[in-house]
Amino acid sequence: MAKTVQNSIRETRGRKIFRLINALLLAFICLIFIIPIWNVLITSVAKDADVMGTDYLLVPHSFTLQNYWRVLNSGYMGAFKNSLFVAFFGTLVSMVITVPMGFALAQKHLIGRSILMKAIVFTMVFDAGIMPFYIVVRSLGLINSMGAIIFPVAISTFNLIIIKNYMGSIPVSLLESATLDGCNDLMILQKIVLPLSVSIISAVTLFYFVSYWNRYFEVIMFINDSRKYTLQVVLRSLMFESDESLGGGQYVYNNLKMAVMVLGMLPVLIIYPFVQRHFVSGLMLGGVKG
Repeated sequence: MAKTVQNSIRETRGRKIFRLINALLLAFICLIFIIPIWNVLITSVAKDADVMGTDYLLVPHSFTLQNYWRVLNSGYMGAFKNSLFVAFFGTLVSMVITVPMGFALAQKHLIGRSILMKAIVFTMVFDAGIMPFYIVVRSLGLINSMGAIIFPVAISTFNLIIIKNYMGSIPVSLLESATLDGCNDLMILQKIVLPLSVSIISAVTLFYFVSYWNRYFEVIMFINDSRKYTLQVVLRSLMFESDESLGGGQYVYNNLKMAVMVLGMLPVLIIYPFVQRHFVSGLMLGGVKG
């Protein structure tokens, strides 16, 4: 009995040490991510005099919203609106295609289902390359249009497989009972499958939105008109190429650059709280089931 108590005490002490080390390690990792974000926020509300001659600001010396006002009254808002259009419309197009396609592939009685899945997975392993990609987009007449940023990448194989796996885990008895009640496949998808798939749809919607919001390669490859550039392209130009992007020879300090970065993160930060409660559960179920 005494030995059992001693072993219990040792395990308890060991557990406490483990938790302490784990907490310190996680706190250190959090700091690695939090400090750069904090620097961006503090610098974005600092005055020009506080950022001259320094690249890293952790302690706020002043507070002003003038940088955001300058961004809102500059050419960056055009790029911001372009990014919002691409992100929202692209996500809508992708979900309209991906959800029904995932539902169809989840049906075991689908003719040629195995061949279709192998062809879809094949696209994750092999890429045709940049030149065939460009030729296809040009032949479709999408050059210098927003469609070139949306339609060629409308379907993500990864997202499609996640939705397919999740919908394949829905009990067949529910679908069969709906069929006996006179429901067709579209009604089954609308009234049964979609309400049961809110978690995975929320997670995939966030994946698509972030992917479209961060589009950069397709923009510089297919868009020739600078008025159609997205925020990511303009932000890179601001950060690495031009220091007089506002016109009039006005020098661009880090505070203005950080203000543009904060506005670039804002849509994702607004959307995530609404889908975060479905995000982890949907992703886990969609990745494991099937």
